[in-house]
Amino acid sequence: MKKRRDLKILWQSNAPFANSGYSVFTRDLLFRLLKDDWKVECSTMGAGVDAYPVIIHGEDLIDDRFKGFKLKVYPKMYEAYGSDSLVFHGIQSKANVIFSMQDVWTLQSAELSKLKVWVSYVPIDKYPVPQNVIEKLQYAYKIITYSSFGQKALEEKGFTSTLIVEGTDTEIFKPMDKAEMRKKYGIPQDIFLFGMIGANKENPPRKGYQEVIEAFKLFCDKHPDARIFFHTQQVTPGGFPIKQLANTLGISNKFFFLDDYRGTFNSRSQDIAEEMNMFDVLLHPSQTEGFGLTPIEAMSCGIPAIVNDTTAMPEMVIPGKTGEICKTDRHRYTPDATWIWTADVQDLYECMERLYSKLHQANTVAKDCRDHVFENYNIDKLFVEKWIPLFEQLQQDLLPPLTIHKKENIIQTPSTS
Repeated sequence: MKKRRDLKILWQSNAPFANSGYSVFTRDLLFRLLKDDWKVECSTMGAGVDAYPVIIHGEDLIDDRFKGFKLKVYPKMYEAYGSDSLVFHGIQSKANVIFSMQDVWTLQSAELSKLKVWVSYVPIDKYPVPQNVIEKLQYAYKIITYSSFGQKALEEKGFTSTLIVEGTDTEIFKPMDKAEMRKKYGIPQDIFLFGMIGANKENPPRKGYQEVIEAFKLFCDKHPDARIFFHTQQVTPGGFPIKQLANTLGISNKFFFLDDYRGTFNSRSQDIAEEMNMFDVLLHPSQTEGFGLTPIEAMSCGIPAIVNDTTAMPEMVIPGKTGEICKTDRHRYTPDATWIWTADVQDLYECMERLYSKLHQANTVAKDCRDHVFENYNIDKLFVEKWIPLFEQLQQDLLPPLTIHKKENIIQTPSTS
């Protein structure tokens, strides 16, 4: 018997055809929901919308996997982070359940009380949980967290949540031939290449660009064959001056930037997977992360990652096996009464040295990374084990039961509008 798929779902996040971590996960999850016959539509909160006006005004294909499917995508409205979109499209779509995958602080002006069933898939990237987040989560029918860190932080504030980590598509993010990928991008073969992927739009930089560059300088002093590839904007209003610091430290000749090779920061997941396969090590010592999908994607490609020992990041990496966890040094108190932590430059350098040494010996790092992702972060496994049971339970809780006519053996689905 065909499984019941009558629940109408509206999912709000960054546009599924955009370039952020939210977008990648949204794209991966919605594709699987459509493939499994769920009734799902998407509301956009910002990223990528202005670049793709045709798609957001109707129905269109997102990437090759979506051929044969149609996904209705509602456009972003007036407010920067879609707080008006969530409520307006949540009502207009007549969805049974409205999911938001976004920071809750972005919903400060949203009249969430108007939504009958709002499920918050919420990244918690600060400790303690800010008061403005606590106030909004009071309206949530259900809370889903990305990490054990987030779940525990919410428990301290009296919230019960379900833990479902983000996952990655292991058929896209997979090991490839390193030499072939470097040849494709014109990257020298005889170098040790670090990689860093993330937006450069804040100063001080949340992604840890300053600490990475300072630690890389220490590494270069001992290893002149080292280079670093930045998948980020070289110059961004309000961003960190990466090239300026590199020039000051005398190491700018050791830097590669994405826009020197492809001319655009926007990339398909397949493009990013190719880039990652050029790397020897991914650097991701962010000051805060609600989750941080990039290290998972890198490990899925067999590339070890160095992450910061704060928020959700230590949960992702097995030190000495799939990467390293860098100690924190400086911390600062933020305007919303929370703490964020900065990577210790000396310890970050020592993490780089340990992986350099390990990768120059016989090792199982690539296999360990891949196995770790398959076991814990494979989106197909998570979809079957976590997401389908969640949607089926919501369907059972929110929709009237099916009516079965025994004589004709016909099942009638009640109207859900």
